[in-house]
Amino acid sequence: MNMYGTFLRNLRKSQNLTQRQLSEIVGIAPENLSAYENNRQLPSFDMVNKLVNGCGYTLAIHGAEEPIQIPLAKGGWTPCEEWPERDPLDPQPSYQGLNVNTTSDVRAAVIERVLTGVKVVRGSDDS
Repeated sequence: MNMYGTFLRNLRKSQNLTQRQLSEIVGIAPENLSAYENNRQLPSFDMVNKLVNGCGYTLAIHGAEEPIQIPLAKGGWTPCEEWPERDPLDPQPSYQGLNVNTTSDVRAAVIERVLTGVKVVRGSDDS
């Protein structure tokens, strides 16, 4: 059973958005959002992240040794999506995220953690 439909519909409704409004925010056709919400199409994780961000939330994975904040999707709705480089004197998070050099076994472990522990939180504790 696809759990994304109900999750995405409840998420959108929590912000009093119509399918058309959320579709415009994230840049997809309303028909695609309808297909996701009605379990006719399975969204990619990137698309789920865009829809979550478009509703004003961020994704975080809990249940591991420490929470993992999923980076904001590039959706075109923020004035500046090119964030400045981190100051070398800033404390570095213990989790550095995935990049092109991440091995497949590490990617698989992160995906498994995502699939077993996704929780939506409003805003970010990092600010």
